[in-house]
Amino acid sequence: MADYIRDEEEQSRASGATGGRKTAWPTVVVIVLAVGSMIGWRQWQQHQSVEAGKASGLYEKMIGAMPTGAGDGDAGVVKTNAEALIDQFAGSSYAGYAHLALAKLAVQDGDLDEAASQLRLVVDKPATKELEHVARLRLVRVLIAQNELDAAGKELGRTWPEAMQGQALELKGDVAKARQQWDEARDAYASALEAMGGQGGSDRVQMKLDDLNRQS
Repeated sequence: MADYIRDEEEQSRASGATGGRKTAWPTVVVIVLAVGSMIGWRQWQQHQSVEAGKASGLYEKMIGAMPTGAGDGDAGVVKTNAEALIDQFAGSSYAGYAHLALAKLAVQDGDLDEAASQLRLVVDKPATKELEHVARLRLVRVLIAQNELDAAGKELGRTWPEAMQGQALELKGDVAKARQQWDEARDAYASALEAMGGQGGSDRVQMKLDDLNRQS
């Protein structure tokens, strides 16, 4: 009987040890997976941080080299860094700003077709709504310069955020003026002044309105 009990105890211990191993394995797997996930997350964060720093560096070089019209800047540096942003960070806000920079260079070079092309790339697939609105306003200015007044009017017919209402109304005035629709132009400029509330651009709009009033 003693041998039987001893054998039973040994079997019980063996069974307990085996059961412990069976219970421990899932726990070990969970821990390993959790640690692996943490390591992967940290590596991903580090990668994102490095990429963000790289994009920021390219952007700063691009902006820093942008010609202001006073003979300074370096268009070549702007293009190099803008193209790098577009190639390496496609679909990001950085790429959107790169297209805006290339459009500005094109306007300075008198290449309005290229400027419109760059701006439409942002308008069609904007990284943010803010970028879309900025690019659309600039596109309208280019279209007016190209005398594409119907296309400009169509773009202006969209919904604009409150912060950009004044600029959109100013451009509506510019389209009406280009069509020699003097009353419509005056109304648009007056509405633009009201929307701007004396803030950025209001002096320019007031000059446009004063010029129209002198013509009448």
